[in-house]
Amino acid sequence: MTGHATVELKTRAERFAAAVTLRQIRYFIAVAETGKVSAAAEMSYVSPSVITESIARLEGLAEAKLFSRHPRGLELTYEGRQFLSHTRNVLSAVEGAGAAVLGSSRQIEGVVRLAATITVMGYFLAPLLARFQRLFPNVEVRVMEANRPAIEDGLLSETYDAAIMLSSNLSKRSEFLAHTLVNSMRRLWLPSRHALLQNDIVTLQDIATLPYIQLVIDDAEASTASYWRRHQMTPNIIIRTESVEAIRSLIANGQGVTILSDMMYRPWSLEGDRIEVREVAADIPVMTVGAVWRRGRDLNAATQAFLNFCRTDSELLRTQSHRAMPPPSA
Repeated sequence: MTGHATVELKTRAERFAAAVTLRQIRYFIAVAETGKVSAAAEMSYVSPSVITESIARLEGLAEAKLFSRHPRGLELTYEGRQFLSHTRNVLSAVEGAGAAVLGSSRQIEGVVRLAATITVMGYFLAPLLARFQRLFPNVEVRVMEANRPAIEDGLLSETYDAAIMLSSNLSKRSEFLAHTLVNSMRRLWLPSRHALLQNDIVTLQDIATLPYIQLVIDDAEASTASYWRRHQMTPNIIIRTESVEAIRSLIANGQGVTILSDMMYRPWSLEGDRIEVREVAADIPVMTVGAVWRRGRDLNAATQAFLNFCRTDSELLRTQSHRAMPPPSA
């Protein structure tokens, strides 16, 4: 590259850096990792038009197409994949900058007795705790796994200070305060080469005749029954299991299908077989993960720090919780 071209490239990069916003970067990551403007809008709590406008602006600034459009959604271009790897580093750097200016966080000491449900333990909690403990190294978080009823009772009896759980399933809502960390969409999981992959639209009626594999942890069966009942249908359940890994293997081997949240989705079974996902054209509620604590509880400094961290960091957490969700294949 000639000296003139190098200077020109540097100037363009500086203009881009001066104009791009952190919000645009977060919207870009959301679209990259869901493959859908509508899904990115839902997890970002904005309208699809805001996402579309933001991506168009970002592509204009980058002077490159970051996505290719196809009937089922969007896929990253080569430039988009390159940009994605850098944008994740940007978010990490911003987080580090926050840690640097929050020096007082090192002065907070104490113990947080934190309860978590099995779904949260397996698919959500570890990154949250790692980030919190980098900021608050002198706070000890003691985590206990329990089911929802036991957590609610433990919060009321002050056995637990706070919980990370499926807050959409709370039964004693008036007794608690909650802050939403992420809303995870529920989609159809099915094996590769399944006939429904050819459908432009998949409905619950399409699914009702298929063998269905039902997860039974964290009130999943009750949640499934509620939205099927609203549509006056029932799934053809042939297997009930507490193991998400078993569900992955069964689906990948063609034994059935299921509807589960993006938070638990991984594209491969333990045997290395592919699992596909499709949106369902039905009113299926999202799965909400939240920080929960007892209303009116006098919290210690460590627990207050943890809950404040969850509040301020929740937008970034929502983005990161969808990293495993690939764009739907054409």
